[in-house]
Amino acid sequence: MNPARVIAIVAVVAIHSLGTVVETNFADMGPDWWLANAIDSACRWSVPVFIMVSGALALDPERGSKPRRFLSKRVWRIGIPLVFWTIVYVLFRRFYLEPDSDWNPGIAILTGSPFVQLYFLYVLAGLTLLTPFFRLLSVHGSRRLQWGTGLIFLGIGMLDQWVSMIYDVGEANIATRFLPMAGFYILGWVLRDIVLSVRGAMLAWVALLTAIAGTAVWAGLGPGDKPWMFPYEYLAPGVVVSSLAAYLLLHFHLRRGFGLLHRFYPYSFGVFLLHPLVLYPVRNEMGLPDTVPGVLLHAVIMPIAYTIVCTAVTWVAVKIPGVRTVFGEGGPRNPRRRLDKPPTPPRVSAPAAGEVHRRTQDPDPQGA
Repeated sequence: MNPARVIAIVAVVAIHSLGTVVETNFADMGPDWWLANAIDSACRWSVPVFIMVSGALALDPERGSKPRRFLSKRVWRIGIPLVFWTIVYVLFRRFYLEPDSDWNPGIAILTGSPFVQLYFLYVLAGLTLLTPFFRLLSVHGSRRLQWGTGLIFLGIGMLDQWVSMIYDVGEANIATRFLPMAGFYILGWVLRDIVLSVRGAMLAWVALLTAIAGTAVWAGLGPGDKPWMFPYEYLAPGVVVSSLAAYLLLHFHLRRGFGLLHRFYPYSFGVFLLHPLVLYPVRNEMGLPDTVPGVLLHAVIMPIAYTIVCTAVTWVAVKIPGVRTVFGEGGPRNPRRRLDKPPTPPRVSAPAAGEVHRRTQDPDPQGA
């Protein structure tokens, strides 16, 4: 899961790097737009996979603790970054991106999406509150019950997405934004220990590529206003299929090795938090691409560059005691014994002679 998160965060950055291109360059439907559309469609699995990884870890009974202790730890991990970065991006949007608009930051916060990537923190916060209850499912529920619950939640989320976007009925807000994603959260745990066979991996690749192609074609040629944004949504049918397939394939292919990605993964959360602060100013200076080479630059080279820059900043930030808190690293830590000093053996009082004789004649095999 560690290297999977690194790959996923680069895909998230690519989505944000190309999102405006997909929306604004549609008029001509030239090769540059179709390329941007295809790459955007190919990266859409990344956010659901992050949700699934979170569920796979949080719902593990062996990693669990009492609800109060679990929630108090998550306040440090999610709550403080949510508050801090909401303030940062409200100021960034108000004074840099939209200084002359009538944008209302209070309403934006109440929607649970004050900036392009921050909705993810609001989703995680809501799922965290329900995790102690969901964990009862992983502890006491049968595998069939776990599957059924995850699929029902996923189906409800897909229906909610369809109704809200196609018929403009209802809208997610700060209290409900996490609910449509609960299916991914639960299925992350259900699918966590499934390792595909070679044949299964081939079928998963077919499903992934078919879903990506379907999303791209649907966005470009589907009915309604162009581009049709619904296929890009994380609970649209094509994205759901590609997300489940990608989750299984990442598990299949990344089980061994990838040491470099393991080293990068602790900073993936910082990349998620920081990258718009780098991406938007740079892209405003460069301008939006309108050629195929320009799209490739913004889809491949620049996301990797943004990721490296944000990784370096995060690497420094988490070493600073006061700053590390806003990167989710400020909670209390378990004391660790220094590896360069051998542990001091405990003092044991000398046993009596009879005790020695008994231990010699009747050793405890379990102790051995």
